[in-house]
Amino acid sequence: MSDPTIRVLFVEDMPTEAELELRELKRAGLSVSHKVVETRDHFIAALHQFAPDIILSDFSMPEFDGMSALGIARERAPDTPFIFVSGTIGEEHAIRALKSGATDYVLKTNLKRLPSAVERAIAEARERRVQRRTQLELDLARERLTGILNTLQDMLWSVDARGERVLFASPAAQHVFGRPAEAFQNDVHQFARLAHPDDRPRFELAWARLLAGAPFDIEYRSQWPNGGVRWVNQRARVIRGADGTIERIDGIARDVTEQAEQRQRIRHLALYDQLTGLPNRTLFRDRLIEELQHGALSKSGFALALFDLERFNAINDVFGPEVGNEVLKALAARLRSFSPQADSVARVGGDLFVVKYFGVSSAAEVEPLIERAWESVFGAPFQVLGQEVRLFAKAGVAMFPRDGADADTLSRNAEAALRHAKQAGERRAFYAPEINAWVAERVSLENRLRKAVDDGELFFQYQPKLELATRRMVGVEALMRWNGPDGKPVSPAKFIPILEQTGLIVEAGRQALVAASNTYRAWQARGLRAPRVAVNVSALQLRRQSFIADLRAALTDLADDGGGVDVEVTESLLMSDIEQTTRKLNELRAMGLHIALDDFGTGYSSLAYLSRLPIDTLKIDRAFVRGMTEHRTDLSIITSIVSLAQALQIQLVAEGVETPEQAERLLRLGCQQAQGFLFSPPVALERLEPLLQRDD
Repeated sequence: MSDPTIRVLFVEDMPTEAELELRELKRAGLSVSHKVVETRDHFIAALHQFAPDIILSDFSMPEFDGMSALGIARERAPDTPFIFVSGTIGEEHAIRALKSGATDYVLKTNLKRLPSAVERAIAEARERRVQRRTQLELDLARERLTGILNTLQDMLWSVDARGERVLFASPAAQHVFGRPAEAFQNDVHQFARLAHPDDRPRFELAWARLLAGAPFDIEYRSQWPNGGVRWVNQRARVIRGADGTIERIDGIARDVTEQAEQRQRIRHLALYDQLTGLPNRTLFRDRLIEELQHGALSKSGFALALFDLERFNAINDVFGPEVGNEVLKALAARLRSFSPQADSVARVGGDLFVVKYFGVSSAAEVEPLIERAWESVFGAPFQVLGQEVRLFAKAGVAMFPRDGADADTLSRNAEAALRHAKQAGERRAFYAPEINAWVAERVSLENRLRKAVDDGELFFQYQPKLELATRRMVGVEALMRWNGPDGKPVSPAKFIPILEQTGLIVEAGRQALVAASNTYRAWQARGLRAPRVAVNVSALQLRRQSFIADLRAALTDLADDGGGVDVEVTESLLMSDIEQTTRKLNELRAMGLHIALDDFGTGYSSLAYLSRLPIDTLKIDRAFVRGMTEHRTDLSIITSIVSLAQALQIQLVAEGVETPEQAERLLRLGCQQAQGFLFSPPVALERLEPLLQRDD
């Protein structure tokens, strides 16, 4: 590739002199195109039209001298090199020319130096242009970077390898720390100084590790000039040279207050009960683990007391969930105010609360604290949304370290004590080793019972209801029975409450309804005189929204007689939600079922409602029958019940009749029917059917 042609502009009044200079350039091997001018106007025109790579000018000319040409060139073509080629220039003029911007000067008596001077001047000009272009690009890049840094809300910073001098701090320092970048450029310790006192030791430790080359990523609180606090995340890395030594440290600081507060809100949702603001089960357990590891707290011993509200669902049913929620909040406030430590109370279930009592080592020390809770927290009613509500609770207590050395064991044993208190009908119970055995037995029984319900192992015995005057069978009551895995009968008093507490009573009750209706229809099909079959309905069944639909599904052959089924409900169940219960009972009556009110007489509040209830039969509670021959009060109660039933034209049945004296007195009082061991215990179906045949 040939060398590029050099465009040379000669400023010369002697064309022959220009020819000599041109010949010398070509002799040196330079490719040249040229133009010769001698006046100012021609020179200016050539600068624009010819665009020379270099200007070679004589110093002294009659009409247009070289210094004037130099001035014009510096103004109009400052990047073009300018060399004086003269035979008359002296040292003083040469110095003045160079100071004025000339690139070089060559004497006409030494033109051999001209080609090298031209090449050097052109090369230097080219280099200057490259440098200017590079500088321009750097300036543009710096301007863009400055714009980006001014836009970024993250502060960029750089410090020297020792962490003693700030090399750079971006303007975003104002956004992140509330202080200008200069505040950091003048003081490398400003970061640590601004850290919240509680976070400063952690920041200084992380900074020391950074200077040793470790990763740096820390989130902490920073104090603002206005007294506020912002959360900051700082990350940094060391920059090493080719030899592996640390040259500097580059970092970034970001305001993460919004994210930190969001995490705190999420953490609060995860660890605190949203209704009462108390710690939930998760936070309670975490704190308990920490407290057990805290020597000063655990050394003195402490107790866990679990409080379970009784019949709290009745408050929601009667007053509505809004009142129920307000009651729970009021209860939480009382527990806080009367508890020894502010953070010792938690809500660990729907109506289950726990209180920690520190500094106690025996039941004797905890007993008065529990008593104080009964008096202070549960002693007075709660005034909520215009309603006066009283709360009652049972408590289970476990002691550390006697009843457990870890959080889970303590909590489990407190729950075991609570279950024991509820089962035994006691207001409170302390954990004892035998409780665990009782709980284990109950859990095992519950599992076996669940399988029995699923596998259809429950069966029924039937107790006759007789007409006292004729001793003729007029009905039977189906009573649920179950044999354990060993084949021995399990007491209904033992397994029926478990069915209720676990919700299994819904399926077991359905099976009872199906069995009763099937039995009644089978008797009819065989030509026996079929008495109606009574089935007990639990509170859990009756309160379900789907109760009527469930019953229709169970009694597929209702006809006009309701499938021959009588439904027995307890007096206390009716009173829990009188309006809803009345509606449902009316629907049962419309389907042909008969309604019996069981255990009547145990709750006098229901007497005023009897005229409104769709009741066919009242069943006098066995407790009054048992005492009627010995206690005048029981006899008076039965007399009143008989009079009430006669006035309302309701059938009356006495339960638990065991002696002829009881039967005779009931008959004289006007009670028409009875059931009890005097006549027959509950018996299997095959033993009952001969009685039906004899009745024919």
